[in-house]
Amino acid sequence: MLKEWLLKALTAAPINQLMSSLLGNYVTIYMLHRPQSPNGAYEGTNPEQLEQAIIYAKAAGFHFASIDELVTDALAGKKQQQPTLCFTLDDGYQDQLDQLVPVLIKHGCKPTLFVIADMVNGDDWPWDAKLAHAIWNTSLSTLALNIEGIEQTFPLDSPEQRIATRRKLTGFAKRLSSQKLAEFLAVAFPALGVNLSTPPTGYQPATWHSLRESEQKGLTIGSHGCSHRVFSALGDEQIQFELSKAKALLTQHLRFPSRVFCYPSGKAADFFASHSKLLAEQGYIGSLNSIAGNPSFNNIQTQPFSIHRHSFPNNLHTFIRYSSWLEHLRSKF
Repeated sequence: MLKEWLLKALTAAPINQLMSSLLGNYVTIYMLHRPQSPNGAYEGTNPEQLEQAIIYAKAAGFHFASIDELVTDALAGKKQQQPTLCFTLDDGYQDQLDQLVPVLIKHGCKPTLFVIADMVNGDDWPWDAKLAHAIWNTSLSTLALNIEGIEQTFPLDSPEQRIATRRKLTGFAKRLSSQKLAEFLAVAFPALGVNLSTPPTGYQPATWHSLRESEQKGLTIGSHGCSHRVFSALGDEQIQFELSKAKALLTQHLRFPSRVFCYPSGKAADFFASHSKLLAEQGYIGSLNSIAGNPSFNNIQTQPFSIHRHSFPNNLHTFIRYSSWLEHLRSKF
């Protein structure tokens, strides 16, 4: 890791400006999820650390752009003339609107929140959120499950074990077919013994009303699908249904929904290149994934349906590095 003094020297505003131009006008797109969990159930973003990072970026000469601005400009052959940051948030929980979005709007960061449409609409809350809540709150010290014909046990004695178990089971289940996922959850949920009928405190979704209020203040809202199922586990008809339903709901309830789509989960194995055609048919001009990297405007122009993002880091040193020309150069290799 670069020493802090050296990193700050190499990323000072004049150098960042020069290197951004020489290296192809890169942009750093950040992905945020939840604010910090009050009980440690998941890792989140501290609003104070978020503001500290934004204040640094403003002093260092960074420009803020929305994801729609970036894609529209890139497709038109335009490039930002100064180092640029873009902030996006995934899922659509009320605590994101209450704690993170106000910080971003206060500083003119032009954020976009990609919402799970079924959750916001009150149809259902996401299967993976249910699983996370049940694992964290179960009274069990060990979870025994039969997975694909094999009896397996998962330790739950400590918070660290519960988080590890949640990650392992979510990673396994998210790529199951709809039928297999339903069968798995039909066994896992009763075994965990936690009431999942309605979203509990800590998992309250944003409402269309609260989203409209934030939209009026400067937030853009986009689609994160309906069910939070990864596209690689769905057939084309299922994907088309999710895209159409989510788009219809956002168009009905909001003024200016984003024309960029955000893949659920968004890791390399969670979507296929062929899905870009389905997105384009719905009128989308690009899509975001969660593969780390600093794209250039040329990258966005030539591959608008495979735009990379960085998870927002939990310390200023990493934020400075991710936002810099050094990280963009490293991304090329």
